[in-house]
Amino acid sequence: MPAQLYDSLRANVGYLGRLLGETMSEAHGREFLEQIEHVRLLSKSARAGVEQDRQRLQDTLLGLGREELLPVARAFSQFLNLANIADQHFTNAREMDHLTSATNTLADVFRELRDDGRSTATIVDAVAALSIELVLTAHPTEITRRTLIHKYSEIDTCLAQRELEGLTEREQESIDKRLRELIAQIWHTHDFRHTRPTPVDEAKWG
Repeated sequence: MPAQLYDSLRANVGYLGRLLGETMSEAHGREFLEQIEHVRLLSKSARAGVEQDRQRLQDTLLGLGREELLPVARAFSQFLNLANIADQHFTNAREMDHLTSATNTLADVFRELRDDGRSTATIVDAVAALSIELVLTAHPTEITRRTLIHKYSEIDTCLAQRELEGLTEREQESIDKRLRELIAQIWHTHDFRHTRPTPVDEAKWG
C-alpha cells in the first residue's frame, strides 16, 4: 500500500499526541512533559538495540518515586489509547469508502451464480435455508470506564468532522477546542472505577 495513504493516520496520531502533551504540561508543568519525552526517546533507542540507552532507561525509571511512576505510566497509556482511536478511525474510514464505492448488488451476485452454472432452484433453496439469529453472549466486566468510552467515541467523531470538506475557520476551531476539552477531561478522569459495578449496573449500561 502506498505510504501516502497513511498520511492522514500519522497526522491524526501526531495531532492527538500534541494535544495530550499540552494537557500534561498544563497539569504537571513543562518539566514533566520533558521527562516523558526523555523516556520516550530512550525507549525508542533501547528498542533499536542501543544497550547504553537501555541501561539509562532502566536507571531513569528505577529512579522515579512511586508517586511519579503513575503519571508517567498514564502518559504512555493515554497516548496509546489516542493512537488506537486514530488507527480505528482510519481503518473504519477506509472500510466505509470500500462499501460506498461497491457496485455489486444482490442481483449481480445471483447473476454471477447462474453464470457459474448454479440453477435458479438451487439458489432459491440455498437462500431459503439461510438462518440468521441474534446471539447475546456474556462477557467479563468491561475494564474501561464507560465515561472514558464515551469520550473516546466523541474523539473519533471529532476526527471525522475535521476531515469534512468546506469547514469554515470557526467550525474548525470549534472542533479543535472540543478535542482539547475531551483530552483534558480524559487526563483528569480516573482510569478505573473504585467500586465494582453490579450486574444490574452492567445491564443498564448494556
